[in-house]
Amino acid sequence: MKRFIITIDTESDNQWNINHNQSTENAKFIPRFQILSEKYGFKPVYLIDYSMANDEFLIEYLKNKAMLGLCEIGMHLHAWDTPPVHQIDHSTTERPYLIEYPKEIMEEKIINMTNLLSQTFEQPITSHRAGRWAINNDYVEILSKYGYKVDCSITPGINWINQKGANKPGPDYSKESTSVHSIGNSLEMWEVPMTIRKMHNVSIRKKSGIITLGKDVIKNILGRNVWLRPALFHFEDLKKLINVIEEENEQYLEFMMHSSELMPAGSPYYTTQEEIEMMYTELNLLFEYVSKKGYCGSTLTEMQKSLSLQR
Repeated sequence: MKRFIITIDTESDNQWNINHNQSTENAKFIPRFQILSEKYGFKPVYLIDYSMANDEFLIEYLKNKAMLGLCEIGMHLHAWDTPPVHQIDHSTTERPYLIEYPKEIMEEKIINMTNLLSQTFEQPITSHRAGRWAINNDYVEILSKYGYKVDCSITPGINWINQKGANKPGPDYSKESTSVHSIGNSLEMWEVPMTIRKMHNVSIRKKSGIITLGKDVIKNILGRNVWLRPALFHFEDLKKLINVIEEENEQYLEFMMHSSELMPAGSPYYTTQEEIEMMYTELNLLFEYVSKKGYCGSTLTEMQKSLSLQR
């Protein structure tokens, strides 16, 4: 069975602007995406952060969808706004990674998010993605302790060393496997890495259009890490990526977006309603292409359960 896993980092509006006040207006734009997913039999995994887990509209809408088996509720932890508040030293102006906090504070934040999501949505919470993609062994150990079975934080081929937290650089995933594998010491958790492959002759989509000069030319010569992420790459290049995965005989595709990208001006990528409409045109094309390729909609936990049965 070939699985198409849609992951949505479900978080407050325009997290790219660290001075932006927390708001959750983008919750109202999720139904349109959910309806499109259902059209093709796909089941999004909404990886929800603390701010969105307190949005009444989102709770009512996704709770019903999850109970019907049309989506999955997972956890997405942003260290800077998830209680308890704990001050750490900053040598940068960037937001901290959870892995920069003392282990006991990490655990308290994970407990709080897990309890909030499971009680609010009346669902077991077993899937997870780290805020800012940063995870380590301590993080995995705590997640496993509180019932998590599958993570999707690892971005193969990507070195986040230049993406600073409060004090430390981001993790280096440049040598990580592109395939599903167990993670942590207990072997009870699975890692489902983001679908990313190095490719040539692709054009990155960045804010106002395609960049084709200077550094972009060099990257195309050396190869570029292409994500299954429509905010960064155009439909034709995503098709090429899917064909690469097909040649590898990999059995899943992992797509990602942020919920705020579904709203005009909710992100740097889609700033007008016209750009949102163009995005939905490409999403329709992509979902149709994936469906015709024989991929079936799957949540992360459904994949985890299947893998665990095969052991």
